Amino acid sequence: MSFGKFLMIAGLACATLATPAFAQDPSPHGLPCADRDHVAGQLRETFGEHMIGSGLAESGVLFELYVGQAGTWTLLATTPTGKSCLVGAGEAWEPRPDPDIFAAR
Repeated sequence: MSFGKFLMIAGLACATLATPAFAQDPSPHGLPCADRDHVAGQLRETFGEHMIGSGLAESGVLFELYVGQAGTWTLLATTPTGKSCLVGAGEAWEPRPDPDIFAAR
């Protein structure tokens, strides 16, 4: 994970601790969380990442995969209340040659 992404994750963790609303809605397993729109905006502005796919779990949690041109990637889990938690992040993302073979269409 790049130092910049580490700083963003640390910032999300601080925002979580500083916001009273999050104290009432704890994140799963202590993951850094913040408002979905804020997180998506930070991923776009800081890393040039855009959502390339999403899936809805039975629990109502929306999983979203964000990927940047430089190969960075971030996996978010968003609760029905709109809070996004960082599940994982990394570098060296490689797209499949034909992603439509896995589309649920």
